[in-house]
Amino acid sequence: MSEPKVSIIVPVYNCEKYIERCMYSLINQTLADIEIIVIDDESKDTTFEILKEYEKKDKRIKLMTKKNSGVSNSRNKGMELATGKYIAFVDGDDWIDLDCVEKMYEVAEKDKTDIVICSYVREFKDHAKPKDIKLDENKIYQGNDLAILHRRILGPIKEEFRNPESLDSIGSACGKLYKREIILKSGYRFIDLKEIGTAEDTLFNFMLFNEVTKISFIDKCFYHYWKENENSITTKYNPNLFNQWKNLFQYMEEFIKNNNLDNSFYESLGNRICVGVLGLGLNECKEDNNVSWRVKTKHLKTILNDKQIKEAYSKLELKYFPIHWKIFYCFNKYRIAFLSYMMLNTISVLRKKI
Repeated sequence: MSEPKVSIIVPVYNCEKYIERCMYSLINQTLADIEIIVIDDESKDTTFEILKEYEKKDKRIKLMTKKNSGVSNSRNKGMELATGKYIAFVDGDDWIDLDCVEKMYEVAEKDKTDIVICSYVREFKDHAKPKDIKLDENKIYQGNDLAILHRRILGPIKEEFRNPESLDSIGSACGKLYKREIILKSGYRFIDLKEIGTAEDTLFNFMLFNEVTKISFIDKCFYHYWKENENSITTKYNPNLFNQWKNLFQYMEEFIKNNNLDNSFYESLGNRICVGVLGLGLNECKEDNNVSWRVKTKHLKTILNDKQIKEAYSKLELKYFPIHWKIFYCFNKYRIAFLSYMMLNTISVLRKKI
C-alpha cells in the first residue's frame, strides 16, 4: 500500500461533546488520500467509544489509546505512527474546512515548501473571530524573510509590539501542514506541558523552523479553534505556570545559544518574557483561582519582582505599543501590581465578549 498524502494527527481527551464535529470535518475532506491518527489520552467520558464506531466505518482511521500523559505525548505518538508525506495536527475539539487539506497540500506541492501555514478562526458559542496572524498574503518565505519569521515565533520587536496579544499566533501546531521528512530528520518533539506549562507548539515550531528552507502562507481561515471547551487545560487556573514558564524560557535561551542565533533572537526572547506577563496575569484572574484579589495582586507583584522579568522589562521599549497596551506594560515595567491587576480583570472579561 502506498503512503497517504497527508497524516492528520488528532490528540483527544474528554471530547465527547465535540469529537463528532471534528471527525465529520476530517472524514469528509475533499482530499481523500489521507490517514487519520487519533490518539486518545485515556478519556474518562465516552470519547473513545464514539471513536471506535468511526474506526469501524472508515479504514483511514487509526485509533489508539494510551496512559494519560498529555497532549505533547499524544502528538509525539501520532508522529511515530504517521506514514504520510505531510503531517497536520487537529485538536479534538476543533474542526477544519472540508477543502483545508486539499488546498494546503496543493500549495505544498506547487511551491515545494517544507511547511504551509493558513489562518484560523476563534470560535465562541455566539460569535466567531478570525485571527490576523500578520503574514503577507499568499507569500513564500525563504532566505532573510524566513529568518525573520523564525525569529518572530519567539517574540516581537519594535513595530511588532502593535499586537502583543498575537504573541503565539504563528506558533500553533494547528493550521499548518508539515513535510514529515523534515520532522523526522530534525528529531524534534513536543515537550511535556508538565514541564513548560503552555506553548509546547510554539517551542516545537521555533526549533523546527531552524531546519526548514521554505514556508508558504495561505491567507484563508481553514482552521476553526473552539474557545469554549471547559475541559481545556488553557481554561483552568495553573498555580505552577510561572515556574513552568521559567523552564520554557530556559529551553528557548539554550536553543538560541546552541544554534548560534543572532542577537535579535535574544531581544525577542526578552520581549516574550515581558509580554508573557499578560498570560501569567490572566492565569491569576481565572474564575477557579479561589483566592482574594489581594492575594492575586500579591502573586502578580511577586512575578513582576522576579529578577529575570525585571531585567527583561528594563530593556522594553514602550513607544511601539498602542496606548492601552502601553499603559498596561508601563504598570508592569514599574511593578505597579494593583493597577496591572485591575487592567487584567478588565481584559479577562472583554476576551470572553469580543
